[in-house]
Amino acid sequence: MEITLEQSLAAAIRFIQDNASDGTEWYFTKIPENYYVPSVYFKPPYTAGRKATLRSWCSTITFICWFMEAEDWDAYAKVSDMRDRIMLSGCKIPVFGTDGEPNGEFVRVGMPSTQKIDDGIEQLSFEIETYFHPEKDTQKAEKIIAAWRSAAEKMDGGARDAGS
Repeated sequence: MEITLEQSLAAAIRFIQDNASDGTEWYFTKIPENYYVPSVYFKPPYTAGRKATLRSWCSTITFICWFMEAEDWDAYAKVSDMRDRIMLSGCKIPVFGTDGEPNGEFVRVGMPSTQKIDDGIEQLSFEIETYFHPEKDTQKAEKIIAAWRSAAEKMDGGARDAGS
């Protein structure tokens, strides 16, 4: 089974949601001025492309989320825990079917990294690489924004948003 870009992004979101502390709020498009803590803001990912072989390409999707807490130490502890969970899973994130159960497939991600953004905000980032051959895999070159919106909508589950 081929894993789509949307499934890869949804798997990353689901992994973080499943491993975050209870009571965490989720933000996908904007962070309201009076945001709730603890919360995680999933920034829209960005991409970079490169030639992989003479006839194939690699698209690197950089996945970024911010862990927001009232205290610096709490944000650092939670982002570090999530980074470690990804590494301890062998940098493999399970893919879920429409029934909400793991389907046996995994998305491989690059080594996660963390960075302080502001007081009480720590960033987690990692990369997902997809390879495609332009003559064979025309569907693989999915538009990142469309895939992100679709994945975020499916994984939202009542998330708060500045626009809601």
